[in-house]
Amino acid sequence: MRKTTIATGLALTIVMLSLLTIQNASAAMYHGPAGPSPITGLPKNPKVPFQFGLGMLKFQEKGSPCHGQWAEGTADKGPPLVHPYYEPSHHDDDSFFRAAQSGVNAHHWHFGNMPPVEGVTDQDIGQIVQFIRWWQRENGIR
Repeated sequence: MRKTTIATGLALTIVMLSLLTIQNASAAMYHGPAGPSPITGLPKNPKVPFQFGLGMLKFQEKGSPCHGQWAEGTADKGPPLVHPYYEPSHHDDDSFFRAAQSGVNAHHWHFGNMPPVEGVTDQDIGQIVQFIRWWQRENGIR
């Protein structure tokens, strides 16, 4: 009787730990059909060319709280922008302007709708887009 109780308790513990691990991993990483966020394996602190430096700084100020410091996405706020869904043939530059100015309804990810970005100018957005496009190219997204 004692062996059965110990074995049952051990089996239940293993099942519960497995379920918690799976639930936590999926909640932190998988946000819909586009896949996981954040993306791992992107270089950190790349040498950003001078012409994209202001865009990088503005992105890190305005975009990184939701999209990660290097546009890798976050586990709980926003998707990676270094992702094939955001290549120019799927989301053109104007879509970045519209998203920053007016917000956008969630359609690839399960983070919820993106609100407009407060305090960002058209010039800021243009510089941010140039930086993001350069960073995408550096990571094989054309």
